[in-house]
Amino acid sequence: MFTPKIIALDLDGTLFSGAGEVTPYTREQIRLAVRKKTTIVISTGRPFTGLPFDVAKELGIAYAITANGAAIYRIADKTCLYEDAIAPETAAEICNSLKKFHLHLDAFIDGNAYTQSSTFHIIRHSRILPESVKNYILTTRNQVPDLAAYMQENRLALQKATLTFEQESDGKLIDREETKKFLLKRPDLHVVCGGYHNLEFTKAGVTKGTGLSFLCNYLHIPLQDSMACGDSENDLDILKAAGYAVAMENAEDEIKSVCDFVTRSCNNDGVGYAIAKCFGDE
Repeated sequence: MFTPKIIALDLDGTLFSGAGEVTPYTREQIRLAVRKKTTIVISTGRPFTGLPFDVAKELGIAYAITANGAAIYRIADKTCLYEDAIAPETAAEICNSLKKFHLHLDAFIDGNAYTQSSTFHIIRHSRILPESVKNYILTTRNQVPDLAAYMQENRLALQKATLTFEQESDGKLIDREETKKFLLKRPDLHVVCGGYHNLEFTKAGVTKGTGLSFLCNYLHIPLQDSMACGDSENDLDILKAAGYAVAMENAEDEIKSVCDFVTRSCNNDGVGYAIAKCFGDE
């Protein structure tokens, strides 16, 4: 039996159910783990502003790996403990180049989320995003008329960008493959899918796995005493880095193949069940 000292939890598709909620059983198991002196952290592609602060406060979650590892925060006072962002000049140049593709771009900057208002309809009318995720995006973005220009004028470093694509009637995602090819040609970027057929990029070498390594070192917890739970490609590196890797039942096959254990789905107490197994409560 593996008893972790730190547990990193992805949000969408992992800690959150399809309805964007944390089940009562999972809440109970997290509270029990915290009482047993286990550090629970959020590990997400979201920016700081997109964290579920009420859940974190209720369950005693003090730290968050955000923006796929580009920024790590102490939640209570929004202290950024670590950041490894794309430099302002490079960030503005990439975002300007992406204008040639039909997509919606969200830019995560200093813990906040910025979006170009002219393409926000792609989110509003998406047939891929669950309503809970769509609502989260629509209510947490700062809209600007020209995102690339805004970043250039204010010399803003980019923690992470998320690209969302529009789906045609036959199911094809407009410009997704072309955009992916464009991004993968850049060795200065790390490109993954964070779920719902999106694309996400951070600075090369920045992943949730490097975020977990930093946080373990910061908290003086051996990396081999860590556990991570996830479901998507942007969780792959943290699952490989953790001492014990847990895939959700709803995870992609690639994720399951690198994990030590496959738990129940996010809609069926998956995180709670995994934690209970570790502490012998299941």
